[in-house]
Amino acid sequence: MAPPSLLSIQSRLTTTSSLLLERSRVISLNLAPSASSTSQIVRNLTTIKNDLEKLADESDIEASGLSVGGKGKRANGGIKEAVERYDNLVEMLRDSDDMGKERAKGLARKQRPLSPQPQVSVPPSIPRVSIEPPTPAVDAPFRDFPDDDRGEGGSRSSSPPGKTPHELLSEQQMMMDDQDERLNLLSSSIGRQNHLSVQIGDELDIHHELLEDTDAAMDRTQERLHRAKKRLDKVASDARQHGSTLTIVGLIFILLILIIVFKT
Repeated sequence: MAPPSLLSIQSRLTTTSSLLLERSRVISLNLAPSASSTSQIVRNLTTIKNDLEKLADESDIEASGLSVGGKGKRANGGIKEAVERYDNLVEMLRDSDDMGKERAKGLARKQRPLSPQPQVSVPPSIPRVSIEPPTPAVDAPFRDFPDDDRGEGGSRSSSPPGKTPHELLSEQQMMMDDQDERLNLLSSSIGRQNHLSVQIGDELDIHHELLEDTDAAMDRTQERLHRAKKRLDKVASDARQHGSTLTIVGLIFILLILIIVFKT
């Protein structure tokens, strides 16, 4: 089985720090943290602890004289940084709440000093006369301070030092605060939209009542017109039935008037 790489341990440390920060945020809101999230954090820390112990053993083997060119010294520096990050995460879990304090008891790492570099006895060397080859021609222009241009190509520029766990946690906390602020703005906007929707619903209810009143008034008017039409139809029917009698009576009355007028 291949030994764990320092890069994978650092990646797992970053993931675990994000989970711990989210758990601390939930606890700060007076909410109960998720049991599955806590179990995932404990599993990650247990895996990181085992991987660090394997890397420490490998570092001890390299420090015993099997490494060449100071490789063990560079590995010890990376392991030391990872160990410090691991201890900070365990301390964060321990200080979060009672459950975290209980689960962090089995995650404490055994302190073990890094093995010192062995003293390798070097036999007295035989003096040699070395003849350096001529310096090849270089097309680059001559500069008084060539070290000043190492950053131009990008290949020789030194990478910035990695951030500490506290800086990473602070940066993630700032990002989460910004997200909370945006969520609060979104919640306020949704609240205003809800208030406007309620007002529009009230206006629609009022207009619906007005339409119902208008419909009832139109029904009453229609009923009155229907009764008036029935009366007119009755009058017209009566006029048609007694029209001839009324005409004869009218003509007799006119004839009497004419007779009276001519006799006088």
